[in-house]
This record gives sequence, C-alpha cells and structure tokens, in this order.
Amino acid sequence: MALAMHGKRAGNSRERVQDPIERLRLALDTLPNTLHWLFNPPARARILAELYGALFGPNFSLFLSSHDNLATGSLLSEAQAQSSIKPPVEDGPRACQHVFKKGECCFRCKDCAMDDSCIMCAKCFYATEHTGHVVTFCISQQPGGSCDCGDPEVWRHPINCPHHHPNSTGSTSNTPQTSGKNQASPVSAAFRESMGKVVGCAIDFVLDVLDFSPEEALLPTSHEALNDQPSADPQLKEYWAIVLWNDEKHSYDEAVAHLQHMTGCNLQQATAVVLRTDEEGRDVIEVAGDAKRLLETARKINSIDLTVTMRRAFDTFREHMAAVIIEWLLDLLQCHVGGDKNVLKEVIAKEMFAPRTPNSTYSDVAQLYPEAHEGARLDWLFVYHPRLWKRPRLNLKQIYITILTMSRQNRLDVAVHYANVFHRIIDSYLLVDREAETSIKFFALDLFTVPSVAAHLVCESGVLSRLLAVIAGFFTNQIMNKRIVFPPDPNHPMDVEGYPFRSKRYMPIFSDIRYICNNRSVQEIISSETIAISEFAAVCAMFMGIQPNKRARGNHVEYESDSWINVFNVTLSLSRVVKAFGESFNASTTKALLACIEVVMNQIQRVCSMEEPRLDTNHYSPPVFHTVDFGGISYKIIDFDVLSSWVSFHNAPQWLLAELFKQTHLLGEEQMSQMQIPDLKTAIAQKFDEAAILQIIEFPLRVLALIAQVRAGLWVRNGFPIRGQLVHYRDFMLRELCYDQDLFLMQTAMVLINPDLVLVSMLDRYQLRDWMAGNKSHPECEPTHLAGLVEEFLFTLIYCVGDPSNAMQLSLEAVCRREIIHALAPGPVSFTDLCKRVPERLIEEASFEHVLQDVSVFKRAEGVSDSGSYELKEVYLTEVDPFFYHYTRARREEVENVLKAKLTKGGTKDPIVLPKAYKIDSGPFKTLENVLTSSVLLQIMFYTISNFVDGPPMAEGAVSTDAILDQAVHLIMLAVTQVGPLFTTIAKTTKFGDSTLVELLCSMEVRDASKALRPRIQWCLTKMTEFDSSIRQLRHVPEEKQTVDASAEAKKLAAKARQEAIMKQFANAQKMFLDAYDDEEEEAVENAPQSDQPEEVLEPCILCQEKMDSTHPFGTIAGIHPSRIVRYTPTPGSPAWSEVITAPVSLDQEAKPNVTSNDGPGTPSPRPLRFGAYAATCGHMVHYHCFNEYLEAIRSRHRVQPQRQHPECLERGEFICPLCKSLGNCLLPVIPPTSKSAARPLGFAEWLRALGIELLRSTPDRQLERHQFSSGTGEFMFWAAEDIAWPIETSAFVPGDEVAATVRAASAMISKQSTLLRTRPEPPYGERGTGFYLPEGLGSYTLSALEVAYRGIPGGTSRGFLEKMPDTAGRCIRGIVGTLSRMAGVHFRSRKASAFESIRLAIAKRLLPDWTREEQYRHPFLLRDPYALLFETAAVAPEYIPNVTCALYYGILLRTLFALMQQLSTATTSHMSPLEPTQYEQFLGSVAVLVKSAARHSPTLDRAADRVLAIFGEGRLERLLYSYTLPALRSLLIFTHFVCPWAVTPLQIEDMGLTEYERSLKMLSIPAPSELHSHESIQVLLAGWCTHFGQFYALSPNECIFKLDYPGVYHLSYLPPILDLMWQGNDAGLTCMRCNTIPADPAICLICGTLVCHQSYCCRGTDWSQRGECNMHTRECSGPIGIYFLLKRCVVLYLYGDSGSYAPPPYVDSHGEIDMGLRRGRRQYLHPVRMEEIRKTWLLNGVPSAVSRRIEVTTDAGGWESL
Repeated sequence: MALAMHGKRAGNSRERVQDPIERLRLALDTLPNTLHWLFNPPARARILAELYGALFGPNFSLFLSSHDNLATGSLLSEAQAQSSIKPPVEDGPRACQHVFKKGECCFRCKDCAMDDSCIMCAKCFYATEHTGHVVTFCISQQPGGSCDCGDPEVWRHPINCPHHHPNSTGSTSNTPQTSGKNQASPVSAAFRESMGKVVGCAIDFVLDVLDFSPEEALLPTSHEALNDQPSADPQLKEYWAIVLWNDEKHSYDEAVAHLQHMTGCNLQQATAVVLRTDEEGRDVIEVAGDAKRLLETARKINSIDLTVTMRRAFDTFREHMAAVIIEWLLDLLQCHVGGDKNVLKEVIAKEMFAPRTPNSTYSDVAQLYPEAHEGARLDWLFVYHPRLWKRPRLNLKQIYITILTMSRQNRLDVAVHYANVFHRIIDSYLLVDREAETSIKFFALDLFTVPSVAAHLVCESGVLSRLLAVIAGFFTNQIMNKRIVFPPDPNHPMDVEGYPFRSKRYMPIFSDIRYICNNRSVQEIISSETIAISEFAAVCAMFMGIQPNKRARGNHVEYESDSWINVFNVTLSLSRVVKAFGESFNASTTKALLACIEVVMNQIQRVCSMEEPRLDTNHYSPPVFHTVDFGGISYKIIDFDVLSSWVSFHNAPQWLLAELFKQTHLLGEEQMSQMQIPDLKTAIAQKFDEAAILQIIEFPLRVLALIAQVRAGLWVRNGFPIRGQLVHYRDFMLRELCYDQDLFLMQTAMVLINPDLVLVSMLDRYQLRDWMAGNKSHPECEPTHLAGLVEEFLFTLIYCVGDPSNAMQLSLEAVCRREIIHALAPGPVSFTDLCKRVPERLIEEASFEHVLQDVSVFKRAEGVSDSGSYELKEVYLTEVDPFFYHYTRARREEVENVLKAKLTKGGTKDPIVLPKAYKIDSGPFKTLENVLTSSVLLQIMFYTISNFVDGPPMAEGAVSTDAILDQAVHLIMLAVTQVGPLFTTIAKTTKFGDSTLVELLCSMEVRDASKALRPRIQWCLTKMTEFDSSIRQLRHVPEEKQTVDASAEAKKLAAKARQEAIMKQFANAQKMFLDAYDDEEEEAVENAPQSDQPEEVLEPCILCQEKMDSTHPFGTIAGIHPSRIVRYTPTPGSPAWSEVITAPVSLDQEAKPNVTSNDGPGTPSPRPLRFGAYAATCGHMVHYHCFNEYLEAIRSRHRVQPQRQHPECLERGEFICPLCKSLGNCLLPVIPPTSKSAARPLGFAEWLRALGIELLRSTPDRQLERHQFSSGTGEFMFWAAEDIAWPIETSAFVPGDEVAATVRAASAMISKQSTLLRTRPEPPYGERGTGFYLPEGLGSYTLSALEVAYRGIPGGTSRGFLEKMPDTAGRCIRGIVGTLSRMAGVHFRSRKASAFESIRLAIAKRLLPDWTREEQYRHPFLLRDPYALLFETAAVAPEYIPNVTCALYYGILLRTLFALMQQLSTATTSHMSPLEPTQYEQFLGSVAVLVKSAARHSPTLDRAADRVLAIFGEGRLERLLYSYTLPALRSLLIFTHFVCPWAVTPLQIEDMGLTEYERSLKMLSIPAPSELHSHESIQVLLAGWCTHFGQFYALSPNECIFKLDYPGVYHLSYLPPILDLMWQGNDAGLTCMRCNTIPADPAICLICGTLVCHQSYCCRGTDWSQRGECNMHTRECSGPIGIYFLLKRCVVLYLYGDSGSYAPPPYVDSHGEIDMGLRRGRRQYLHPVRMEEIRKTWLLNGVPSAVSRRIEVTTDAGGWESL
C-alpha cells in the first residue's frame, strides 16, 4: 500500500474537524483505542501517516514530486533521497555539523584542539594537515556528538579545512543558517507557521504522554500498587502490558532461555523480543486483560534481575507513539522543503524553544518541576529524558545536536535551557536513571566545552555554583525523594561507606567542572572574584580528613575495609578539579590572587581549629601547642603524635592552596610593591601569624610523617589498606595532585615563616627531635624502623631545599622535559612504562610527545614480542638529578651509576655527581636557599652523620646506612653549592657537643668505613677550603700521601705481573694437554669401525627423562588436523588469475603481497581450496607407556574440572604437549634419515634398465594383489585410513607398531568426518580400503603445505630455503614415512622382507608404462598424485628416492602441460596482455615442442595444444609452466633433503646467480628439460606415460581432469597500512553480507577477506549449536581453523574446533606498542613482522596449538570467550 499524500487526500480523512491541528490531536488521542493498544509495524505506519498528512497539508509538492509516493511506514528522508527533487548545492562552505553514527571513527588532534572534547570526522581529518601532530582516534559507541570542524572556538589555530571554513555559516554564525538568502524562499510564512503548529502539537503530545510515565522502571509489588499507577486512560480499562527493558547484565542466551521458560513462547518469539529489546531499549512481551496472571509472569521474569515493568496497555501504547513522534522529528531535520534544507530545522528549533501548551494535568506536574514551569518545551524534554528508553533517547540527543549546531545563538539558547534544569538532570542521572550510558547528562560535554557558552552559563545561570552544591549534597547523602537537597547543609556529616562513595556516576560531574574551568573565559571569572574560590574551598573542606587511619598496636586489625578504594576514587576526581581551579589563576591579578589565598587559608584554619564542624570530633580535636627546646632555642609548635592519633591522606583544601601559591609570577616583589607590600611573606604575616601557618600545614605534615612510618614498617598491623592508600597516594595518577602538593606546601612554609620553626615541627612530627639532638635511642622505634624514618625525613628535606621546579613556575614544556629526562635516565623504556613514571596530566598534553622526540632516541619494534623503546640522548644526562623527588631509593642508585659511568667514560677517575645548582632571581621563593644556612638544618646534618657513624651498627635487613649518609652528604654538597661561604662559616664555628660539622667531615675523610663517601667528602672539604683556608689545617691527610699512593700503585703493578705470568704458564700447560688429547682422539677415530648409518642423537623422554632406545617404543608428539590451507589455482580470467601470471621467478626471496585496486578492507577474495590432513610436530619425544599414563592424567583432569574449557578435546583424541603445550593427537615414529649406500649409485638410465630386468624376472605375488585396489591405480588398501583389515587387537603388534597405530587412529577420525569433502573415488563403507589414502591425503598434503609455508622466505647460500626449515619438519615427514612402513609391515609380519620387495616392484610397475596392460595398473600414472608415490617409495625402498624424484619431476611436468591445455583451451582472451617472448629456453627447452609431443597421442589434446599455442603463445605458456612446476621442484627438494640428505648436492657460490628453478634441478641432479635429447631413457618413459594417458583420455575424458595448486606466495587478506583507513568511506566494505548491516563488532577473515559479525546475535546459526558467524564462516572458508582480525578491538581471533583464543594484533602504534581493545586511542600502523608471524602460524598449522596454549594458561569458568 502506498500513500501519495497530496493535500486533497490528506484532507478527506477527517472533514468534520476543520482545524488540522485539532484533527491531528484527535487522531493521536484516539489511536490507542482504535488500534486496540497493540503497537506493531502497521500501527507505526498509521502514526506516521497522520503526522505526515498534517504536516504536508496542501503542499505535498514542496516535499516530493507528483511522481513520488511515500510508502507505508517509510520516512520522508528516505523518499526524498530517491526523489527527483534535490536540494540546491550550498553557496559556500559551512561548519561541518556531522552527527556521528554508532561505529563511526572520530579523530582528535592534540596539537590543534583546545581540549579533549574537540573531535573531527574522518572526512575533515583527512582533508586537513596533521603531519607531526599527536593524533588519537576512537570508535563511536553510541550515536550522537558532532564534528567540530569549522567552529573557531574549539581550535588553537585555523586548521584550514577545505570543506568548512571558520568564517563560514553554520555553527559559527549568530543566526540560524538559511540557504538561498538571495532568493525568495518557496516556503510561505503561512505554511511555515502551519508546520510549526503541527510540530508543536506533536511535541506537546509527547510531553503529555511522559507526564504519566514513571521515572524508574519498577515492577508493582501488588495488584493494588498496579492500579495506583498514574494513567492517562480516562476509562481506566483493565488491559495491561508487560514490558522488558534492556540491560547490560544478561547475555542474549540467558535472556532468551529465561523468556522461553517463564512465558512459554518458542525460541523464535523469545529471540525476536530480545533482539528488539537490545535494539530499541525495551519491548512489549504480552498484552492481556488478566492482571493477576500477567503480574505473576512479570515477577517470574524479574526473578533473575531482568528489568520488567507492567502498566496499562493504553499508556504503554502512547509511550510507543511518543517514540515514533521523536523518530519523525529526527527525520524532518534531515529533509528539505522546496529544496531548502533549513526550513524544517528552523521550525523545529523554534517550537522547541516555545512554551509548552498546558493540558489538564499540567498544574500537577508543574509543581513537581517548578524549574520547567515557565520554561520551554525543551526544558520539559530534558527533564523527562530519564522516562524514555534507549532508541528515543538517542534520537532526541541527535535532535538537540542538530539544533545547537545551526548557529551560535541556538547553541547558547539550548545551553541556557539545559542549565535551567541541569540540577534535575543530575539528580536523575545520579539516583534514578537505569541507562546511564544514554543519559542526557552527557549532553553537557557539547555545551560546557564551548568557551562562550561556558562563560555565559557560569555568569548568568550559576551552573558552576550549582554543580558544587550537587557534589556537596550528594556526598553528604542529603537526598530526599530521589532528589538532592538544595541548598545542602554544609555541616552535614559524610559517610564514606554510603552509596555516594560506592557509586561511580559522580565522575562525570567532576569532569564537567574541569571542562568548565579549562575555558579561558571561565578562568577569568573564577580568578577575578573570591566567590567561586570560596564555594569551591568549602566543598574541598568537606572532604578534608575523611577516612582517617590510626595505628594498630598489639593486635592486627580485625576487619580490613576496602572503602578506602572508593574514597581514593573520589579524591582522584576532586584533585583534578583542584588542579583546574588553581590553574585558572594563571591570568589573574596579584590583588585577586592574594584575596583568594586569604579565603582558602581562612577556610583551612577554620576547619583545623574546629571552628567549622567539618572534621569528625570522634577522630579529631582542636590543635594544642607546646613549647620544645632544640639546639638551645625554644619553639612553640603543635603537639601531635602520628603514632597514636588519627591521620587522613585527604587534604583537598591544602592542595588548592598549594596550587594558588604556584602562581609565583604574580607574587614577586615587583607585583607586590604595586600594593604597597614588600613581599608575599609580609602580606601573609599581616593576616596570619606563625601559629596559623603551622595549623595550615599541619595536616600535610602529618601525612608525610605517616608515609615515613608506614614505609619504615611501623604500621604493619594495619594490614593491606594502609599500604594500598600509601601506594595510591604516591602512584603516578595521584602523585602530582596530592603528594607533590603536600611537599610543595612544606617548601612554601619555609619561605613564609621562620624555617627553623618549620624544621622543628617536621622533626617533632617525624618523632626525630630527640634523635637529632644526639640521643641515639628512640622510645618507639627499633633501629631498623628508625633508619627508615630518617631516610624519608631527609628525602623530604632534600626536596624542600633543593627542588625549585614549582618555585620557579616552569612552563609546561619545561615540566614535560624535566619529567621525561628523569624518567628515561635509568635506561630505555617503552612508552607505556614511561607513562607510569610521569604525572598523568602531562601525558595528555600535545607537547609531551614532541619533547619526548627531542630528548630521546626511538628504537622501533622489530621482533614479534618486541615493543618500541625510548632512550635518553646522552647530552641530556647533564640535566639529571639523582635526588629527583619522584625517584625511589633503588631508582636513585640506578641513576647514579648511569651518571658515574658517563663521567668515567669521559676520563674522570673518581666520578662525583654534583647537586644541581639553582638560582631564583625573583618571586616569593627567592630566599629559599637561605634555608640551607639554618642552624636547625645544620644540626640535622651533623647528627644524621654522627649518629650513624659513631652509633651502634645497623641490624641486617635495615635501610642501608650508606644510603642515609649519602643523603646527608648530598645536603651538605647542596649547601656548599648554593651558599658556600656562609654555610662554611657556620659549619666551622657551630659546635655540637665537642665537634663541628667540618671537624666531623675531616674525621670521616680518613676512615675506612667511609670509603664509599670519601670522594664526596673530599669535594666538600676542598670547596670549603676555598672559602676558608684555615680548614686545610683541620684535615688529617698526611703530607706523604702521594708517596703512599705511588707505593700502592707499584704493588698493583707487581701483582698484575705475577698474575700474567701464572696465566701464561697455565695456557702453555693447557696447550700441551690438548695436543696430546687430539693425537689420541685421531688414533681412536682411525681404529674405530666405520658405521654405515649415522646415529641420530635423541633427546630423552620429556615425561620420565630416560633416554630413548629400542627397549621401549617411543615417538614424537604430533598433531594431524584437517586442513584447507592449500589452494587450487584460480580459473583463467578470474581476478586472481593475474597473480599466477605475475608469480615470482624465485620463491626463496622475500615477496610482498600484490595489492590491486580491487583489494580493500573487507573485500572478500574466495579461492578454491584443497582438503587434506596436515601433520605437524613440536619435536618432543615420549615413551609410549609414558604417553598412555599422561593420557589417563588428562582424562582425570577432565573429570575433576567438568565446567572448564579444556585446551584439548578427548573426543578427538587430543592432548597437549607437557613441555611446550602444543596440541597433538598422535605419536609419529622417529625415523633417522637414510644413509648413502656403499655401492655405486645407479644413474637414471641404468636404474630403469635394472628395474625392468628385475620386473621381468619376478613372479606375481598373489597375496599382495589382494591388498591392491580394484580400480587399477596399483595403490594398496592397507594404507587407507579406515581399512577394516587393520588389526583391532594390539597382540598383533610388535614394539613400535603402537606408535603407528596412533597416527592411523587420528587419520581415521579425520577421514570419517570428511567423507563429503573428498573427491577421490573410494570403496563403499564397510569394505576394505575406505577412508582417505594416507600417502596422498596425509603425506602428499603435508609436503605441499610445508612447501607453501616456506614460499617467500629468503634462503641461504648452500641449500637455499632448506636452511630455514627446522628439523621438526623433517622429523614429521620421516615420521609419516615410518608410519606407512609400519602399516605395511603389520599385514606381512611373517614375510616382511619379501613383502616389501613385492611392494617395491608393484610401485615400479606403476611407474613404468610397460605394465599398463595388467589389470592392477591400468589407471594412467599421470593421474596419480606424484608425492603419494614418493612417500610409498620411501616407506619400502628409500634407496630409489633419487631416481624416483627425477621420474616424478617429469611426470609433474607432463601433468602441468595437460592441465594448462585443459584450462587455457576454454579460457577467454579479453584479459590477456600481448604475447610474451620465451625466457627460460636455456633450461626448459622448447615448450612448444614439448607440448606437441605430449599431446599428439590424443586428437582432442592435440587440437587444444594448437589453440593454446596460437592464442597465448609459447612465451606465455613457458611462463606458466615455470610457475606451476617450480613449487613441485621445491617439494621434491624438501622431501629429499629430509629423507635422504645425501642425495642433495650443495650449491656453490657461482650458482647463486641462477634462478631457483635451475638451482633446484642442480641440487636434485635432475637433467633439465632442455637436455632431454641426450637422455633417451627419459624420452621413452615420457612417451609411454603420454601414450597411456592419451588412450585413457579418449575413453574417459571426465576422469582425466587435472587440478593445479596455486603457484604463488600465500598472503593473508589485505589490511590497510593505517587501521583508521578502514573507516574512510568504506561503508560497503564494512557491511556484513549475511545480515546486510554494519556490524557493531566487525571481524575480517584474514584468509579470504570476508567481513562478518563477531559475537553478534543477528547472524547466529539456526542449528542446535547456535554458532556465531565467525564459526559458521570458518567452516565455509578454511575448514577447522579460522583467523579473524577484530577491527574495533584491534585483536586477532584464532578459532579451532569449538575453541578459540585472542592474540596480539598485527598493528602497533607510533610508539611501537600493541593496543588490544584500542584503549589508548592512538593510531595503529601495520607491523610487517607481526603480520608475517600470523601468516606463519596459519601456514605452519600453528592455529590449533596457539589456541590450546592460550586456554591452558588460564583456568576459566565461562568458556574461552571469557579469556
């Protein structure tokens, strides 16, 4: 049915109602009853028809032409896309406004964007220049968000997009954009008003519906509660609907099974409901009038926490109508009217901003939402957003984005309306909304990140104050009726165990504040007044001192709560906001900054003094001061004992104060003088005395002391929580925001008040005051604990007096440079490890990576397991400070060694790493270096050294004394460097007891115990002597030191001479012994008997570790798996045929994939595949009896762990290697290579003659003939995988047959499962000889697959590519040969020798054409698989291999010629290039003569040969013959190399210039075809083969079809060099062909290139297994194994059987690291080495083992998908 909605047709429906708006409203009100409350596609179509009919009116022609129809249920935008009416081309470029769809790729350039919310679409990104920029990308998980290209407010500089100019119309203009401004609009004002009324009516209906919708999806608990639900149904009909809501907690299978069980629906119905629920967000399960039954059903469904609701069907239907209207509005935004694309946008925007039309219930809902009472329709839609579900929510968000991107004014208007109800939005998001990921709360990101909008909202709407109030109310749990109380009570207690701290939804609220504060315009507002900082400081004060800790004494804490994790998560979010607030004052004024500092300090003081009841009185009390004596001076400090009191890590107000003090450029003397204040110290002193300053820094000081005590081991009874808090506090994510702030505040206090007072307070808090006064004992600490305390205390001091980085207010680039240099100083690191060593904030800066490139050398990732690494350039080592405050003790020592090594390299004998001198020319920290002259600090230096040097020795395991002394000496060196003369004076004159610091250093200079510190002490004393020459008299160095040194040097030289003499004597004795031993060995070798066969050295059994010998059967672990790796050649004329034409001349050279114009991401390239069994071995050997015991252990494990996904499948006879965990299912016999016979080897002609004579003299073996197939192939039935004559009882076996039996069992299992895949004729099941033929299906296929795997791999010089093949490949081939030999011997146990002779002669009869008249050999030899004959020969007559190889090569040559004649004679020539000249005539001879000679025995073939030569030419045919026979030569070479290596002639240097074809012929000693004229025996053999084939072809041409294998290098499917190119306009390539949609989780088959849905319910199989599309495609494509690249996860998926595993991707980022899951968001670049490793895994049959290894290392409970 089609609706051609002209105005007349639309007007005939309801003529009784004249007003179209009333008619529309009447239709919408009556539709639920008219359609019997059943929402389905016809109902949706009816709603759309009413809406479009009212909208079009009599102006249908403005939307569609008279020839166009609007199909039932379709959208207008779809019809206009096919219509002849097209909108005009835009006059000029405009802002992009592209709204991202789900799955689209969006980009962010850190160098160009203002913040991390600024993104670009792929079209704009690739059109702009970003070379050398730091670019990230991500995949949009939900629709929404728009491209910011063209908006100048969000870019640091113009990006010059050719599509969108910043000065164009669009989102940058102040008025809504209209097209065709110079032309009269075809839409009249009256029609525009009419459309507005229709849109307004539709929006009002949506709001009226949502008035009755609940905010929470809750199931009524009783029938009474069911009836009490608000309803818009005036008749309150007893007709109900059960609705299932989407969630992320249940899987598809779980939901489907539960619905089937609880509702009684079938599988298809339940699946349809679940799919609709996932796609739309909810779906109606059932509509009926039996309320009691429906309520019971709903409760059952809800029993597993599936969200289900039950309401009246009338209201449920109206809600679905509202969803259709929202979809309709979104569609209108994409449509044009009369060619104008902006009319409908302007109409909808205007109606959105218009007030809502009140209805009968308006007054009731207005009381609930007073904010929206006077607001627009948009306000109500924002408020009612939580009442909707997934699809309408996402549609509404796209509508909002489209409206706000129309103009700047629209953006501002939307923002104002949003801010008007923002607190209600947050309330719903935090407390009610069940679908947080689609909440309208995240719409704030599109508003708060625009500078002009953010500033307006802060000034006019007070959004920042409201956000802070929300945080205060939420975390103090001031919640009533699902609403956060406003304004909150500032003194309300905070419960860290409550819901707010457990929730994670608060994090975006903090992010909103950060986004607002990052705008320069907002920063000016914050920093110009004290209102914002006062409000924020009050919020920070609420979190001050939460989650305090108290040291456990005596007993361990009984319960270790993990609430500290939640508190630290809040602290992380809050501290980031603190950083943003503090940085807002960078552009402030001195006056404003001082005022804000005063506000924050007053706030801290009020909290610390308990004037404001913020702190918990159960844990805290007002500060108490006491007077202490230190160094003869009295100090009044706060009395507090960290070891016995409560201490919290969380001090946000102090962190805020530290950020304010970092604005040193505003606090210098010059700036302060403008306010008639000399300096900052005076300004602070006017408001706060020293006692107040001590109160302000008290809480950070307690934390620093707590850290020292925890690290010293004094809090061990507090368990893991205290250690976890310490680790997080000093972790790289929080370190800069918390720990560094506390340190800086201590440093600031030293310049604001008397530093001696601060130092004494620190000593008191660390409980080191008495110890630093000379008392070597400690009342609380053991010596081991004491050393840790001293070390941490000195570390804090070194920072306070020696690190001026914050005091100097370094630029962002300078900070990045400093952090990177110190992070790289210990040695090369990867980028990920580097990021863990620097503050998290710096990593997000664009300058970070630019600085990294400047100061380091990048080493690219070369291997598969390697990652890129950065190494510091040596020139920057001079900037490294070993006492950098982010270094641990171990890292400090490591860096010192690096620096000393550099100095030693430069020629310094005793290298000394000097402190980094600094000079602060201006600012409040100009006097920081004066702290080094403090008498208290001098006393600390003295007693630190004295107590450890003269005190009792430290216990074993304590902190190293040298490390502590090293810190003390470093402090002295720093003082000498900074304030040398003054420090020298006080160090010499100030006495502590009977000694001064200088005297102490002089005594240490000559002590042997201080040898490690001697160079530094000598440096200090030497520098001090320069300042005061009298110090030279205090030093105890004797005058004759040089003489002593000379004597010591002489002793060293004498000792070295003695050592050299001894070593020379030892070398002579060793040489005499070796000469004598060599003579004995040569004599023994000469007298030893010569062995005919080299003895292979075998590894011991990996299970029992006993040696391998003939006493116990043994074998090598192997896996035989079905395979479809080997490909047949493509059909001539197909797209892949060009690969054959351009196949490389040599396959032992590196070959790159040939990417054609048709190749692209997701472009399938199906290929004909050949089935077979592929054997592979890991090379590890076991005894057979050990193997059986191991199998029993595996079965036991399966019984014990029945729910686990095991790495092996017992039904398939699988097991994993105990050593390497590779997957196996059999044991291969271990057979050594054959040795060269002592007799002279026969030439080919002699061998043929001798073989013919032997055959003539032989007598028929009737027993053997019974084992041959009746088909005339001459093959033997006992080599069939399922031959029924194989003995069932093992009693018929001799030792060693059991091993071969495992191979046969594994082959038989594969054979039974692959009957339909084999094309070879086989006897009926139950007869002898059933199953695939092992020499062909296993041996030949394995050999071909091995040759394929080593194509494109460069070879060596003597044996070519064979040198790259491991011995395990040879062991596998020989194992198959040994298996065939054992299987043949089982049937001829009594006459094995004579039977093998008969088998050998039978094989010879197949080879020689003279015996074709016998019934057993009537089948042409050329139709047999040549490699199968090779394996048969090796099994019974290995001495024949060299000559059989020669014969088989020429047989392959003839097979290839016949195959080419068959294929090319029927091929089209349109795709062929001009004829080519011959290139290989020097060794291939005349191909034309060869073709005619081979085809002359069949008239049909002779005509085909003439046609092929005429059309394609001899040159093209020669090229094809070369390409197809080269792989065969390589296969013969592989077999000969591993089975009888003596028959392979090594290459010489001069042979390397030949083609691989010539080299292979030479290595195998095969005469080249160009030399056939001189080899009559070969000519006779070929003539006989051709005659036999020609005769057979004339009788049965259909049985003489040849299939050639693909001759080129095998490559995986094409992947783009940069991963994000996958999404560049490639919707067709990213569409699943099965479901015809763009998958949510796409996967590309790396074998054929097909794109499929990964773990998607839409493409699951309908059979019992319900397999996903990846598994289904695997069976269609490559058989048992699958290799997929998951695009959005950036990971490789391996599939084998019912198992799978994930593997690292072939992509790395610019830092050489993989990014599985694309969590880091960096652009990914294809890594050839990793791609090659995946290719090897595929071609070497390594996928099964890769899967088993991954599953083995993890014990799972939910299948391999959970790994």
